[in-house]
Amino acid sequence: MPTPESAFLVGIAYGVLAVLGVLLGVIGSFEFSWQAGSVPVAAIALSVLNLAVFRAAGWAMESRLGAVVPAAPWMIILVVLSSRRPEGDLVVTGTAPGYVYMFGGAAAALVAIVWTRSSRSWLLNGAPQPPGIR
Repeated sequence: MPTPESAFLVGIAYGVLAVLGVLLGVIGSFEFSWQAGSVPVAAIALSVLNLAVFRAAGWAMESRLGAVVPAAPWMIILVVLSSRRPEGDLVVTGTAPGYVYMFGGAAAALVAIVWTRSSRSWLLNGAPQPPGIR
């Protein structure tokens, strides 16, 4: 059974991961458009960074929820900043770098979530361990 202190620390860790997802979304949405010629270098690099961060979060928390927690705020920020405002402004544009950033980041989130293996189901956290196979 987890202690109140360990439950508090896990909650803080998930909170930090959510803030990290927000930061990735905001910074990436404003910096995705750098190109080298016609290659969207920044969008590709940010997609790879998203994959690394989401996967590392899942690995560190030993659950798929660890990968979902930073990916969900990233996606929410992306949707908000790629939506047209009444004034006609938007941050993430419908250009090649914009599409690479949007779809590359979403694919990175999906891959990281599927790639992460949970050490144990959160539903069974308090249940006794099953006997080993002999």
